[in-house]
Amino acid sequence: MYRLFVCDILMGMLGYVTCENSELKMRDFEIYNGYYCGICKSIGRRYGQLPRMVLSYDAVFLALILAGSSNDEEKISKEHCVMHHIKKKTIVRNDTVDYAADIMLILAWHKVLDDAEDEGKLYAKVTVKVMNRIYKKLRKAHSEFCNCIEENLKELNKLEQEKCNNLDKISDLFAKVMSKILSDYDAAASSKRELSRFGYDLGKWIYLMDAWEDIEENIESGAYNPLLYRFEFEEENESQEDFRKRIYDIVERNLMIYLAEMAKTLDLLDVYRNSDIIENVVYMGLLRRTEKALGKEDINE
Repeated sequence: MYRLFVCDILMGMLGYVTCENSELKMRDFEIYNGYYCGICKSIGRRYGQLPRMVLSYDAVFLALILAGSSNDEEKISKEHCVMHHIKKKTIVRNDTVDYAADIMLILAWHKVLDDAEDEGKLYAKVTVKVMNRIYKKLRKAHSEFCNCIEENLKELNKLEQEKCNNLDKISDLFAKVMSKILSDYDAAASSKRELSRFGYDLGKWIYLMDAWEDIEENIESGAYNPLLYRFEFEEENESQEDFRKRIYDIVERNLMIYLAEMAKTLDLLDVYRNSDIIENVVYMGLLRRTEKALGKEDINE
């Protein structure tokens, strides 16, 4: 099984990579949501209405940082949609929007495939049949990326079966996928190296965040969690709360290191547009999400 990797982390449906809304200017907030609506429209236009359900704001950041670093032109319009048929919404279109849409659908495919094969969920079996044609089309367009995911899933599955206790080794697999997502969009991009590094540290952060937040759930279900093996949790000798307290400082330090590395890499990126939104996500959104996971959110309010 590779449920920790695919279902919780790979899909990016946990809302980890989001902005701090209250700190955005009105214009920036409109553009931020315009990218979301643009990705949604892109999926609907090219693949039909059902796949739009997989969309999350994590995809918005992907499109924003790639558009900003590659200087892709934004085409902004006001349009109606199925969900907002009365008032027109701001829609942003460019190549990175389509790319982000494709990536979300590829990740969604692996999620429902895992649900269908590992848990036999009826909705997943139906969705796999619906998305099978879509995934074939996506795999043809993004064969190298799809190969990367499949290879890493195979290796991750092996490590999980072995109950791997090497957190760096197993999180490295997800970090490499995130690195490839960000660095493969534009082969000629001047910031390709920085995008790769940023994606790697973002992947490390997401993986550790997910493992930390899922401790209790994974203990109860028996699902693999690298923290339980890395720090040798023994339910008969300590409570779940005591285990959290024991590893808290280590987890906090590593999460903050990944945030600091992303901030340093962002400073090296050539960002041509929407830098305020991108910085908002990296400097404030990710930090606030980390504080929430660590139980510090109330202290800062």
